[in-house]
Amino acid sequence: MIRLKGLLLVLLVFLVGACGGEEVDPNAPIMCPDFDTAAKYNKPTSVEERTLWNGCVPQNLGESQYHAIEKPALMVKMKNSRKMMQLKISVLTKHDFFAKLRLQTHDQALRSIFTERMLEVSEEDTSTPNFRQTLRTDFKAKANELIRNYEGYDFDLVADVLITSYVVE
Repeated sequence: MIRLKGLLLVLLVFLVGACGGEEVDPNAPIMCPDFDTAAKYNKPTSVEERTLWNGCVPQNLGESQYHAIEKPALMVKMKNSRKMMQLKISVLTKHDFFAKLRLQTHDQALRSIFTERMLEVSEEDTSTPNFRQTLRTDFKAKANELIRNYEGYDFDLVADVLITSYVVE
């Protein structure tokens, strides 16, 4: 009888331990909360809010959010030419408001990679068919690579890059 009680006790301890639940990974990604019109996302009121808003993963809601890169316009001297190319760009994301905040945070880095790509453009390139579409595709790929590197995402945040103004002179 004592052996049976001991066996039941061991079995009970094992079952209780197994039902203790799953440990929560403190490094697991946290999804961003729903947008609140009353919240001032650029001025968090606590450390917890700042950590949440700057570290959460944007939700793919299918809503178009645009981040304009217009002032000042991107301007470079074209490769092997005396001409200048000037672009104004909007970066489109289909994620929530927090995705737009991430794009604003990395505005200078986005400007830098777009300018680097523009420096590779020659005058002959601008006359090829689908030049702007190719440039937009390159911009999108570079922007997503940059955001993946900086934020650690395993998805593409940038859905498209739109050229809103294009001048070569």
